[in-house]
Amino acid sequence: ADPLSVMARGEISSFGGRRAQASLGGKIDSSSGFISGTWFKQDGFRAFNQQEAWRIYANGDARISDTLTLRGGFLWSDSTLQLPGPQTLAQINAGSRAAQPGNVAGNWRRVADRVRGTLGLVLDSGDTKATLDAAFMQGHVTFTRRDVQVEDNRDWSVATSLTQGFGDGQAHAGVQLVYQHGRRDQQLYLNGGGTIPSFTGNPGLLWADNDFTAERLTVMGKADWVISPSLRLDLAAGINHHSRNIDENFAIRAARPSSAFDRDYSGFTGLGLITWDATPSLSAFASVSRSTEPPTWDMLFINAAGAGSGAVLVNGANPRRPVIVNLDAVRDTTMEAGIKGHTGALSVDITLYRSWLRNEIVSTSDFVSQVVSSVGNADRTRRWGVEASSTLSLGSPGLQTDDDIKASINWTWTDARFANDSAFGDNRLPILPPHLIELGMAYGAPSGFFADALLSIVPKGGWADYANTLRDKGRAVLGGRIGWSGKAIMIFAEGRNLTDARYVSSVIAAQNNLAGADASTFAPGEVRSFTFGAELRF
Repeated sequence: ADPLSVMARGEISSFGGRRAQASLGGKIDSSSGFISGTWFKQDGFRAFNQQEAWRIYANGDARISDTLTLRGGFLWSDSTLQLPGPQTLAQINAGSRAAQPGNVAGNWRRVADRVRGTLGLVLDSGDTKATLDAAFMQGHVTFTRRDVQVEDNRDWSVATSLTQGFGDGQAHAGVQLVYQHGRRDQQLYLNGGGTIPSFTGNPGLLWADNDFTAERLTVMGKADWVISPSLRLDLAAGINHHSRNIDENFAIRAARPSSAFDRDYSGFTGLGLITWDATPSLSAFASVSRSTEPPTWDMLFINAAGAGSGAVLVNGANPRRPVIVNLDAVRDTTMEAGIKGHTGALSVDITLYRSWLRNEIVSTSDFVSQVVSSVGNADRTRRWGVEASSTLSLGSPGLQTDDDIKASINWTWTDARFANDSAFGDNRLPILPPHLIELGMAYGAPSGFFADALLSIVPKGGWADYANTLRDKGRAVLGGRIGWSGKAIMIFAEGRNLTDARYVSSVIAAQNNLAGADASTFAPGEVRSFTFGAELRF
């Protein structure tokens, strides 16, 4: 709804980081739109960690009549990412910036480009609203790791909805229909000769050629009802039907089983939500929901390397081959309750949830090849969790009347566990840290000067195995930003990890039981770095 405006932004940062963005957006008569172009490049703080990405994004809408609006969007992106691989805890604690030797020898990287377009119509005649949207995306990915994976992806979807209002807008009922179709043509080649000494980073012998197809059909009904001025009920219920199909195009040999798959998944999706406005500025809610999530292609189709000298062959007694895993859909029931709002200078947003899951997908990965080595469904898993944030506006003598100081805290607690599993009992699921705490301070002056500080704390990191024998020690990372913002210009300086702490940013993959032994399964956190930037608006 704003008038036409232009923005240009540039940044330079540590380790060869460069970023540029330009955008144009606003409203002209009955039409509005936005277009943005972004370029990013950096060497990275580790060896073999270069990245570069280009992106163009646009959207817009135009009023065709008083009740009909045409809308559309466009996205194009191109990216190249080198893959340095995981490290051990000992390497991270020592401040190593080394990449995995095999990753460097094999020039492990991900090169991807995609284009996406959307087009839709919105009919809004007061109590009746209807939408019709279509989307198409095409992408190409070359993923070079132990093998070279080449993908061509084509996806399209159609969605339509109809909503009718009743009782002067006090209630609405509607139906939604969604159809999605995805296809991938994928080939797998040896990386050079197929082992680290013979890696070249280029496609060697072809050893797998598959076509993947996925479909989804969803029919859903929705309703909402304003029961009273302070009480609202929202309901939704739908049926989802999914299909997963994998066809084998590679010549089948006796020593190499076919990699084909064809299965349908159906499930119920539902939500019941009640919201109560306790005061004009504070509300509470409670909900129960149900969902069904089928496995993706990358969960069903894993690459199993043979052992010994025959591991690199495409034929023989123990050839390299893809393996199909017959997985069940994940089914999740979640109950939530929370409050949101403000009272005086304090604002709060707190949600407590409990989830019961069946068939959660669990997997392990090989440290050397860094590909999934096994995958399956757990019987029962569960979650307890809290997502909470609070902001307090502060003031003190000596500050200008319009000075703005805010203190904030964000806390996420996740207790994700097996539930009486035959192998792992009630152990925590790996990767997720139990707690993430962020403490922030922000200052803004009428002159345009601003300063922010953020302390990110993980008291204990995530486990690296399902047996819960190895985990990272956690972290406390300090960052800050200062700058000045005027009517048409903003300049800033930002520092990350100002104390140069050595820490694990995430657990990349898990094993069943590491018996407490250190392993190359951790991603190191970014070392101390700085960014300087400027933004122009007119």
